[in-house]
Amino acid sequence: MPIDVIIRDFSATDREPCARILCKAGRQAFYWADWPVFDGPGFDEVTKGERILVAEARNQVAGFAAVYTPENFLHHLYVDPDLAGCGVGAALLGEAVRQYGPALSLKCQTRNQVARNFYRKCGWLEDEQGGGTDGIGSWLFIRSPQAALQACVSRGD
Repeated sequence: MPIDVIIRDFSATDREPCARILCKAGRQAFYWADWPVFDGPGFDEVTKGERILVAEARNQVAGFAAVYTPENFLHHLYVDPDLAGCGVGAALLGEAVRQYGPALSLKCQTRNQVARNFYRKCGWLEDEQGGGTDGIGSWLFIRSPQAALQACVSRGD
């Protein structure tokens, strides 16, 4: 059921709640991997150089999105699993597109079917040109509709 969500810029007081969400949601999303524990400094390290948006719902930090703006790359989008399906992720994704432009893309683990379904439901497109492999498995690119169109044009599809 949708809940009221406020999206705002990250502040220093968000560091620990965002680190907890990254741990909790990451362990759930990447259940097959040895997902690390993140504290405040660890959160700072994995979001270094990124613009961070925070979602608040029910008077608490409910999720965050981190964008590496030089490459229009949505590096992180995590929602507290207790609030999954309540509109927090869609609100973060919509605000990221609004603030950082419609040409965003991201990498998604192939096995993370929940995330893949979420992005598909939001109109994002999986790139058929492949992806790669990292420490937790194979991944593919997912692009906003505008970014997918730009990728096709640049490849000459």
